[in-house]
Amino acid sequence: RVAQSSVTVLITGETGSGKELVARTIHQQSSPNEPFVAINCAAVVGNLLESELFGHERGAFTDAVQRKMGKLEMAEGGTIFLDEIGELPLDLQAKLLRVLQEKVFQHVGGLKDIPLRARVIAATNRDPEAMVKEGLFREDLYFRLKVFLVHVPPLRERSEDIIPLAEYFISRMNRE
Repeated sequence: RVAQSSVTVLITGETGSGKELVARTIHQQSSPNEPFVAINCAAVVGNLLESELFGHERGAFTDAVQRKMGKLEMAEGGTIFLDEIGELPLDLQAKLLRVLQEKVFQHVGGLKDIPLRARVIAATNRDPEAMVKEGLFREDLYFRLKVFLVHVPPLRERSEDIIPLAEYFISRMNRE
């Protein structure tokens, strides 16, 4: 159902439960010929993460020797998948909130507004409501992200999926 619209989606579930597979499925159902750009918010150091997301202009910081397109820009027409959004530093949460509200962003060190023309799907293995209560996640960003909420239960709670998954992986391994 959510693939038919362009609303923001938040996917929750334990590590390994298939959150990225859900995100890719939504993308494939909505815009299969457009880019799916994923970024793991936990895997990139905070100050580099801003540049990865928004891109940067030449000279914006010491190592910025040339202009660089960010992931939000690369996803144009498709989907930007923000994995482990619960690890996003608070200062970047504020900047992402503004992007979701205004549908525009700027390169680090840039002055030109760049329109956001991508669907945003975020995922976390943490409890976002608990993070909001603890002051670790912005409540306003949480509500912007969870326009459509998908919770992926762990496989131990979906025993009916074990056989189809095993058959899929066996088939895939046989092809390889």
